[in-house]
Amino acid sequence: MDRAEGIITILVRAKKDRDVVRHVVEHYYKDWENMIDIETLEGARDADKIIEKIRTLKNRYIIVLLGREECKGAEEASYDRPNVSIVRLRTSKVRNMRPLELFVNIEKGKADMRLRVFWIGSHKLYVLGYSRYSRRSRRIVTRLHPLYDIYLCLERCVDEILRIPKLDLDTNCLLVLKRVHDEHDIYVCGRRALELIIPENDAPYARSIRNLVDKCIVDIGESIKISYSFLMIHENICKTILRRAYEEEDYDKVIVPWSGGKDSTACLILALKTFGKDVVCPIYVDTGLDYNLNRLYINYVSNLLKVDTIIEKIDISDYIDVRGLPTHDSRWCTRLKLKALKRAIDRVSSRPLIVVGDRDTESIYRLKRPFIRRFENVIQVAPLKLWSSIMVQYYLLLNKIPLNPLYMLGFYRLGCFICPAYRYYELDLAEKVLRIDDESTFLDLLREQSCLIY
Repeated sequence: MDRAEGIITILVRAKKDRDVVRHVVEHYYKDWENMIDIETLEGARDADKIIEKIRTLKNRYIIVLLGREECKGAEEASYDRPNVSIVRLRTSKVRNMRPLELFVNIEKGKADMRLRVFWIGSHKLYVLGYSRYSRRSRRIVTRLHPLYDIYLCLERCVDEILRIPKLDLDTNCLLVLKRVHDEHDIYVCGRRALELIIPENDAPYARSIRNLVDKCIVDIGESIKISYSFLMIHENICKTILRRAYEEEDYDKVIVPWSGGKDSTACLILALKTFGKDVVCPIYVDTGLDYNLNRLYINYVSNLLKVDTIIEKIDISDYIDVRGLPTHDSRWCTRLKLKALKRAIDRVSSRPLIVVGDRDTESIYRLKRPFIRRFENVIQVAPLKLWSSIMVQYYLLLNKIPLNPLYMLGFYRLGCFICPAYRYYELDLAEKVLRIDDESTFLDLLREQSCLIY
């Protein structure tokens, strides 16, 4: 990608609209230098001309902002285009909207692309984006929010969630919409079955139970197959982002800090596909308090990908007697982990490009970060910013990489078993996992995923 071209292009109808949007971008996206372009449709109103304009823009995300009166029929411009979002504003024209509202609508446009999950009831499929089945499909998420995330809860994880409301359903997966303020919507066969509340310091509970079915076996393998083109378009954009970051300076290594989680694993695959094994170096920091299942996963996937993973060890338990357990307000363990990571990077590279798995849905703080940024005198690039969890899950399985078994057991995110970010239910889960942390269980959990690998 040429340096002058953006990673995101915002399209508006007229020059006056462009001027207003440019002001919003300069104010709310201060650190996104040259990453957001704003172009006009030169007054075009009909869908054909919008589609023609979109076709000229390659390997980027496209958000089309149109006023209420300008949007008739334009939605079809995003059909079969996973990287295009048509945002209908409440005002008649873009320039009539307040700056803060425009910012929120830009963020909704970003969210729209990752939340395109459709249920095809006739085939029992959860498909990403539009497909040849689009007329028979139903979109799961219609109310967009910049922090919403969506993912599949598989196999044993299903048992963990269903145990909370004491439900007995015959299903191989649940679709989970992670909203805000501890709220989760659980879908069975494409319909909202219950609302699950997961408080930080109390036991989870369910409410608003309805639309339950007795049996729902989803064909996940076929779902991934049909989602292939959707994922490939997003993969190509990520490769473009990575190449752009790499070409900005003279790097000698591409470093992927690899936790074993789904996001950093997907980043490792993307980096390998973009740069090759000679340039890419994964680094795993073993704190001494990691689950053995995670260590086994790192070794297993390293062998699958045929990469030499640097394992940097630091025994955090040595510091606990002096400092006590880490807390929300004092996460000294994270600082030690980052120091260990830097130590490993310094040994292998003097000019590293760091590829991180940050995604918008994780926090407001990460949502505001640009795709490429300078942090502590090194360049970090986050190619997955606009991805949802289900996109990452499908992408790993599409590339014949199993999900970390810790997700299969019920974890939403991964960390050490003393992690201060754990919620009440995760602490209980951690105790169970520690009791079954062995290689035979690891292999059993991988076999459970064998039918999902595309």
